[in-house]
Amino acid sequence: MKQFIIFVTFSMLLLFSTCKHEPKPIIRFSNNDTSLKELVCFNTQILPLITASCAQVGCHDAITQEEGLILNSYDGIINMGTEDLVKYITLTSGKMMPPLPQSRMDIVNINLIKKWIAEGAKNSICNPTNCDTSNVLYSNEIAPIINTYCKGCHNTNNKGGNVNLDNYADVKVSTLTGKLLFTINASAYTLMPKGGPKLSNCNLRKIQIWADKNCPQ
Repeated sequence: MKQFIIFVTFSMLLLFSTCKHEPKPIIRFSNNDTSLKELVCFNTQILPLITASCAQVGCHDAITQEEGLILNSYDGIINMGTEDLVKYITLTSGKMMPPLPQSRMDIVNINLIKKWIAEGAKNSICNPTNCDTSNVLYSNEIAPIINTYCKGCHNTNNKGGNVNLDNYADVKVSTLTGKLLFTINASAYTLMPKGGPKLSNCNLRKIQIWADKNCPQ
């Protein structure tokens, strides 16, 4: 009997010593990693998009915390739940996200978020190893940057700072007047995107080159 008690006690100690709650893994890859090349990247594609559209002041930012949610980090987004995330970004009225009077997220970005979720909603961190600035046009380089990082706060229905970045003409005007370049290079207080990380050096360089070339479409 004594040996049995000792055996049970030892087994329980072994069980508890091996039962640990590991943090969610961060997956890191470069754009040279062909095995992960097609995966949606959380830190460069999903986080900026959700931060710009949903984690603005008055909504799900760190100050307001609407409905107890802060959506400017991986943990905050996962805490909301991916099913609820898809539910609210696909609504066209009511408690849609982002809320009216802002424009709803466009179908391209909605599908990007769905793809990220289908791939396992991984906390993937991309580390670009090159920056191609050989052919910087609005259509192929600048529009994707603006749509991901800026359009959520600066669109036709929600002109944050009285700035609309919904289309080529307005982005060009904002760039040539210096507003865009000032805010993306500004200090933390006036920085765009608001509440999110500063644009990468590569994206900053692309916008500067585009501006220097008089904003080709």
